Amino acid sequence: IFPGMRHLLPVLPLLLLPCMAEEESVSDMPIGIEVVTGYRSEYIHRGFKLAADFIDVQAEAEIALSNEWVLSLGGYYGTATGDGDFSESAAFLDLKYDTKQWTAGLAVTWRDYQDSFFKDGFDLNPSFTWHLTEDWDLEAGLAYDTGDGGWYGNLEAAWSHPTGKDSFVSACAGTSFTEDYYGSSGWHDVYARLSWTYAFNQHVAVTPFAGTSIPMESGPESNRLFAGVWFEVNF
Repeated sequence: IFPGMRHLLPVLPLLLLPCMAEEESVSDMPIGIEVVTGYRSEYIHRGFKLAADFIDVQAEAEIALSNEWVLSLGGYYGTATGDGDFSESAAFLDLKYDTKQWTAGLAVTWRDYQDSFFKDGFDLNPSFTWHLTEDWDLEAGLAYDTGDGGWYGNLEAAWSHPTGKDSFVSACAGTSFTEDYYGSSGWHDVYARLSWTYAFNQHVAVTPFAGTSIPMESGPESNRLFAGVWFEVNF
């Protein structure tokens, strides 16, 4: 979710790539349901290419437990449409404590992979986000993958700004570090993404995007460029 989203829609995408940001004020919507589907030229997950020509869909419910506590839960499925039989299924639970200045959260995700070197298992991911301004966020996160038994940590900055009454542009950049994470230990990669969101109305939006992942000293991959589009519907 991007910071500028609060100007446009009650809820928009949560998952899909790094470069996340803050949620809508929970007092505005006690519960929200969202479905996101999209296409990516390459599926890059934490600096690793898992598939090309990738289509996915996610359904999520967001529940405001109080003015500060927000619970999100849902499921996800994605599959490669080109060569190979790669697919990924996931179920997630994400609990956040959200204030005007900062957000702390803990996400727990179960992932099941087919035709992949990534292994099935739980992903445990605490994070902390500083809301510097209405448009700027800084985030630190740490994840432990029980399938591989490795650690992944990242630091990133996210920015967004309205480009009209019904649209906004957003950008993010970050870097990651690993410890025994699918053969990577050390400074893993530098990543970035640029996107533009247009809301047709309060419930439907589209987001084209482009991004990159550049491996550092421990990254086993090559430089990656990708692009795609998400379609979002919320209730």
